[in-house]
Amino acid sequence: MASKKVHREKPYDLLDFFHVDQNAWPYEPEIDKLVMDLINPEDRDRVPGVAVAVRKNQQVVHLRCYGYANLETGARITPNTIFDLGSLSKQFTAIAILDLLNKKKVALNDPLSKFFKEFPRYADTITVQDLLHHTAGLSDYTKLHVASRQAEEDWYEKALAKPDNWYPRMLNKKRKEITNKDVVQWIASQKLLAKDPETEFEYSNSGYVVLAELVSRVGKKRFGQYLNEVLFSDMMMKDTYVFDEACRFSRSAREIVNHAKCYNRVDSHFVPVGYTRGSIIRDLLWSPVHIKKNKQVNYGAGWHLLKDKYEKEVTVNGRRVTRKYESRAEFHRGIWLGWRGYFARGSRWPVPKAGKNVDPNTVESLGIVVLSNAVFGHKQFTTCRITQGISQFYWGKWKKDNIMNNFNCG
Repeated sequence: MASKKVHREKPYDLLDFFHVDQNAWPYEPEIDKLVMDLINPEDRDRVPGVAVAVRKNQQVVHLRCYGYANLETGARITPNTIFDLGSLSKQFTAIAILDLLNKKKVALNDPLSKFFKEFPRYADTITVQDLLHHTAGLSDYTKLHVASRQAEEDWYEKALAKPDNWYPRMLNKKRKEITNKDVVQWIASQKLLAKDPETEFEYSNSGYVVLAELVSRVGKKRFGQYLNEVLFSDMMMKDTYVFDEACRFSRSAREIVNHAKCYNRVDSHFVPVGYTRGSIIRDLLWSPVHIKKNKQVNYGAGWHLLKDKYEKEVTVNGRRVTRKYESRAEFHRGIWLGWRGYFARGSRWPVPKAGKNVDPNTVESLGIVVLSNAVFGHKQFTTCRITQGISQFYWGKWKKDNIMNNFNCG
């Protein structure tokens, strides 16, 4: 975890680290074609778009923006454009929890009841680790919202189909926004769990809302403020923020000016979507866990996990030999209204001889980030398809060579 000291002497620390020329962004023409074929097959003048970053080993090899952040004004997507991340924010929530773990303020086996006295007795059996890995058995809060008759069953579909200038500046907003505290109250109102903790993996947003509120309670400050201090400031992520009930932005604020509008494709048109309410660290982030009956859960802390082995013929000293390889990937998608995002990182390496460690010089790695402000109408998840296509450009179309071909983009 980076220190809390904020380094402001260089405005582009990460880009400097990857040796990116500010005047000549690296890009691959083949990736350009792949992206445009997926987001604009009809060659329209204006379509929403994506921002794409690709890292191969320690070098950024592609950094480019496509399409429009606002179809109505003609503002294009740029490196400064702000996207809503949806479930990709789980990774940041996990990092805040890991920071508390490092500071000995929280332990993985701490029960939920230690921090939330308002929960029923089942909170004694749910741990912080259960919340991180989606094995807590908590009902998804969106379903609770509908069950309590506070929302219609098709509220999300209606939001996607309703044209609106959606972004809330929050200056004169009459309707109170739903907060993490509100959601925690809904969850705590459930007297019984549908299933016991640590019996199976079931992806649920509720666990990460509870984790965000846990960070706020233990850190004694707003969740967004805590993340800014332990991560965003040190990483020079000046355009990254947590939108919460305390956010109040003026019309000219960069959070408004740089924020992409999100769109859904309805029939043949893009409709602006209406806003609705609604080390140790490395091991924990990217390692599976085992629950009862020795079931393995391939979900780390904010990341889905894949692992594979394969054999491949290579030439060594002029001879063709068969070598064993291992590969792994960590990935996640993010969805909220018209926004779609995908983070993926993969690595592969030849298996060393017995008793030997992996030679770091033989490890290949690939990191891909794709952020979008639209649903493009495809049956498959477009940002996942772009990610998979980019991985195929570098690592090929065969699943045995390229573990990212195993991503389910449906």
